[in-house]
Order: sequence, then structure tokens, then C-alpha cells
Amino acid sequence: MTEGALVPVAVRVELAHAAVQRLAEQSGVDLLHIKGPAVHPGLRRTPSSGSDVDVVVRPDGVDALMAALAAHGWRVETEFTSGSAFDHAANLYHPSWGLLDVHRHYPGMDRDPAHAFDVLWGTRGSVQLAHVSCAVPDPLSQSLVLLLHAARTPHEGAEHPDVGPNWHERTPQERDRIREIAVATGATVGLAAATGHLAEHAHDPEAALWRVFTEGGDRLDEWGARFRSARGPRAKASVAVRSLGVNRYYLAQKLGHQPSRPEVAAEFFRRLAAAASGVVGRLRRGARR
Repeated sequence: MTEGALVPVAVRVELAHAAVQRLAEQSGVDLLHIKGPAVHPGLRRTPSSGSDVDVVVRPDGVDALMAALAAHGWRVETEFTSGSAFDHAANLYHPSWGLLDVHRHYPGMDRDPAHAFDVLWGTRGSVQLAHVSCAVPDPLSQSLVLLLHAARTPHEGAEHPDVGPNWHERTPQERDRIREIAVATGATVGLAAATGHLAEHAHDPEAALWRVFTEGGDRLDEWGARFRSARGPRAKASVAVRSLGVNRYYLAQKLGHQPSRPEVAAEFFRRLAAAASGVVGRLRRGARR
């Protein structure tokens, strides 16, 4: 049993926020705490401490923070380029503190991550977590963060529960301000996806990936959208190379143990066959139409 398992989840998460904050301060790194206990009261239907810690880091401080975390017992589970379709966060684990997502940018705010962080940092507030002062986005910026998260989170029902309190129940003036923050952080398309207006951005390459999350799609749809959304030949080449790669972390979760080389190879060929089958299926449907 790990040390963290002996502590209630809500307490452990709050302590973990404080521990990460102290490491950031010691490393001279700016970061913003998001989600879980960092969320402003009233922005979620059912307040939750969450089960992990989420922080957005000033881009030029990411390497320093990752080094400090490694030196204090945090183990990387997934790298930035393998954790999600947006290549935005590394997932780490500590036997006492649990899980941590370090965001080098926030999904939807990745056109100019440094500028987007400056915008959020410029109007930041603070909250006491385990008696440690932690910087958080202001309430309207938090609403934008929660809306962007809702847009890429599968949910049973017509609408994610975070959309109501952060959009529909906001005043017209507050919604205008959220739109302004979205423009300033480059998150206009993501906000449109969260609020049901993605069709207005149909010709924006970025919309392809948001459409997969809001309308559904298989892995082939996702990787195709990632390719279309990638900016520039180098980014597109990276997506193409990684599309058939095997994520060892997720394969370990599926198998219940660290995968062997034969198991990784088998998963690679399974994915290759699935991709080929998907392409053939699309060609057949196209031919019928």
C-alpha cells in the first residue's frame, strides 16, 4: 500500500497542490492551479476535489519544473506528446501525492502558449490550498478553462454539466468577457465547440479535432483530425509518425502489467490492421455514395 492510499483523496489532492506549488517557488517557475479544489465556488454543479492535480506552467519554466519534480520523487507516466490528442500535458505519479498533470499549454490555447499564459497570469487570483497560497485564473478565465475541458470530455446526455454554470447562467456581459479572453488566448474555436457554435468555424483546420470530441469518431478520425490541425510540415510529419506508435503507458493499463516487446509488437500490428481496415471501410462507403 502506498503512503498516499492512507490519506483521504480530497486531503491528499490539496496537499499535492501545495507540494507542487512549493517546488515551483523554489525553482522560480510560474504556474496556475486549475480544476479540483482550485476552482472558484459556484462554477461546477457538484464541487469536487478531483483525484489528481492539474497545473498550467509558464512555457519557459516547464523544463525547470519537470527537473525539480523528478528530483523529488515524481515519475513520468506519459510524456507531453503521448498524453492526449492536444500534446499538452505530461502525467506524473508520486507514491505519496498521487497523480499530477503538468500542462505546457491548455488545449485550445496552443497557438501562442506563452502569450496565453501571460493573459491568464495577468488577471490571476489566489486560493489557499493546505495553507499555501496558490495562483489561479480569475473566475471568468476559469469558466473558459472549464468550458474548453467540457468540449473535449465525452459525456452522456445533451450537454456537459460544466457548460450551464460557466456559459448559459452567465450574464451577457460575462459571456462577452469570456469571448474576449478566448480571443486573447487563441481559444475561440475551442469555445465555439463548447457552446455549440463549432459550425461557424468549419473552415478552420483546428475545428477538425474539436469536431471529433463533440460529434464522435474513431481513432482514425482522431488522427486524421490531428494531422489536419497540425500547423506546418514538421508538426504534420510528427503526427504521421506517431499515429501508429504504441503508447506503453496505456497498453500497460489495458494489460495490467508492463508490456513485453512481443506484446508491444502485437499491439503495433493490431493498430496497423485496424487503420488499414478503417481506410478500406471509408473507401467502400465513398464508392457507394
